[in-house]
Amino acid sequence: MGTVLEVRDLTKKYVEGTAESKVVDHVSLDVDEGEFVIIMGASGSGKTSILHLIAGIDTCSEGSIKYTLPDEVRRPAGHVFRCALGYTLPDEIGPSRRSKRHGLSGGNRPADLARMNEKEKTMFRRANIGLVFQQQCLIPDLTVYENIMLPLMLDRNRKENAFKKDKIMNLCGRFGLKEHVRKYPSQLSGGQQQRTAILRSVANLPPLLLCDEPTGSLNSAQTELVMDLLEELNKGGQTIILVTHDIRVAARGKRVLYIEDGHVEGELDFTEHIPNGAEMHPDSGPDTAGTDAFHTIEDREEKLIHFLQERGW
Repeated sequence: MGTVLEVRDLTKKYVEGTAESKVVDHVSLDVDEGEFVIIMGASGSGKTSILHLIAGIDTCSEGSIKYTLPDEVRRPAGHVFRCALGYTLPDEIGPSRRSKRHGLSGGNRPADLARMNEKEKTMFRRANIGLVFQQQCLIPDLTVYENIMLPLMLDRNRKENAFKKDKIMNLCGRFGLKEHVRKYPSQLSGGQQQRTAILRSVANLPPLLLCDEPTGSLNSAQTELVMDLLEELNKGGQTIILVTHDIRVAARGKRVLYIEDGHVEGELDFTEHIPNGAEMHPDSGPDTAGTDAFHTIEDREEKLIHFLQERGW
């Protein structure tokens, strides 16, 4: 799998008089297709600022944010391509959609978000980046179904959208929202609202999903349901970057970056000892025995706690 995101020397600084403050300090990182990357750090460390810069919500002072996205899905005629939502688009829909959406030209040329103006960033983000926040940001006057469909309503590809409507209903059934599709956000629990927000963020198949403390306002039971959904999306191929303070949430990812004073202080890769072809399961571990991999959530939590304590957590 190729690299989706390449960040180099990313810096965000504020100047007041003669004083200069760097909230993000020369951060460099790569994110490959299909990864589930966790960003952790103390409050004020700069982790949310990094996420906002990667999303193009904020503007960096220095550095580059390069997305490398194929402008066409090449595959034999008659085949379909998988997506993280667990459904496929027919050949007559898929390639044309992919070729238009990324805003790139000429194969796999990178797009540098740091060099785009505000309009260009908005259009790029709408097509390529899904966003999930701690507060669900649902539109109160729209039903669950209408909120999820909103990104598609903004798209003029009617043929593709008509194809997706039934699939969206199936997804609602898979993730416990089928009985609530005609309800409004005020009639839902916090966890149901967040699952709605996540499905809305991936409805148009963005290559990258960015989540900022998506479980921060949820209880433990609702947190498990939301993380089950994100993990299911990741298993289907969705690339995810998630910011969190919660160790149990972080242990569900594949790689953890620790941010301190605006820079990357350390990295923990849960998959580094897993053999090729093996899967890392939350409860039972990889599907092959006799390895050094972190077999259970508890193993990963223990390793993560040790990793964080070494860095003054």
